[in-house]
Amino acid sequence: MRPKTRRRLTQNVSRFYLGLGVFFVIGFLFFGTSSFFFAEEAPVNETKINEAIRLSNGETVTLHAWSYDKEKRTMRIRISLDEIPGNTNDHVFRYVYKARPDSEKEVTLLYERNDQYVLELKDVPNDFHQLAVRIYSQSVDALTPEERENSLLTSFYTDHRTIKQASHTSSDEKTFTRLFVEDELTETEQQLEKAQQSVEAQRQQIKRHDRDQEELEGELPYLSLDEQVEQENEIFDLVRKREELTLELEKLEQSVQALEEKHDKLRVRLRELSI
Repeated sequence: MRPKTRRRLTQNVSRFYLGLGVFFVIGFLFFGTSSFFFAEEAPVNETKINEAIRLSNGETVTLHAWSYDKEKRTMRIRISLDEIPGNTNDHVFRYVYKARPDSEKEVTLLYERNDQYVLELKDVPNDFHQLAVRIYSQSVDALTPEERENSLLTSFYTDHRTIKQASHTSSDEKTFTRLFVEDELTETEQQLEKAQQSVEAQRQQIKRHDRDQEELEGELPYLSLDEQVEQENEIFDLVRKREELTLELEKLEQSVQALEEKHDKLRVRLRELSI
């Protein structure tokens, strides 16, 4: 091969590796610095469904459902408040977008009965991203920023990536009442299942306790007098413990009975509302 040809090949190979190196450098700079150019996605921020929240004034609030109708651009929220006796506060609801936390908007109250509420948010755009509903203990229109903050009881949060999609067609009181009864029925069934499990666990504990007592009593004839006295003391403690376990079992059984009665009444109520 002539020297001129070899020199041309060497130059081509050098250009190839130089181009390859430039490609990797550009790729590293692009992907390594992409976080500067593309905003990182915010973490999901949403309030858990059917989880009671204790408020600063002693009340308990529970979020039962939150849905969004893309066609109507409305949100509906069902909540219940367990008010403390003698409470005279008027609950006021407002909502804000995460992007504009200082710009509160009005909330429409579709349903209010026995401390149960259905709220509606109107003209919510499809790209709302994240949103919060605030609950105040009084009217906030004439309050100072500090007074407004002090009257804030809690906030509920939702996220456009996880909110339930729904069609908001019905707005009659009977429909909303039935939804709350269904929620209460589901909650009662869960409580009843746990209570029945507790009753069964208590019964099994009493059976184990009785076996231990029988075993100790069966050993008595084979023990010395001193050992018998000591073992009889143990048996006496077991007898006393057994009485405590039996009393606890009776209370648990009464709880199961009360939940069963409540469950039956709710089923009847639900059938009436379905007619």
